[in-house]
Amino acid sequence: MTGTAVQEIVALEDSLTQATRALDVDALDRIYADDIVMTSVLGEPCGKTVVLDEARRGVAQRESAAAGGKPITSSYDKEDLKVSAAGDAAVASYRFVVRIQADGIDVNRRYRTTNVWMKRQGRWQIVAAHTGFVLSPKQAASLAVEAS
Repeated sequence: MTGTAVQEIVALEDSLTQATRALDVDALDRIYADDIVMTSVLGEPCGKTVVLDEARRGVAQRESAAAGGKPITSSYDKEDLKVSAAGDAAVASYRFVVRIQADGIDVNRRYRTTNVWMKRQGRWQIVAAHTGFVLSPKQAASLAVEAS
């Protein structure tokens, strides 16, 4: 059962990747549980509404940029996916890189996320998640200097 659950979560994480890339609000709504407990990259608690609202803002920004003749180029790539499962619960951890290029914008950020999946009524959903920045060695060094 555990091997099957791991395979299911790997496939669902791929679905999450596709939904995130496409800013597919309906798919994200199905993937995230209504009662999800999330911690944002800034360490703040947030819920499903925040995630869906952010996706909607992204869609509006993409559409506005395209209508203005200045489309946004973006990518979202997962790396180092690890999944552990037991019964009706599973944990997925991965690093991801977001790149966004548009008129006057060039963003390249790395994060690490942990998703907790739970199978409820025969369907897997993310019930808890935590995302944090992955710092470059230069960024980490500058923080070490600030702390001393």
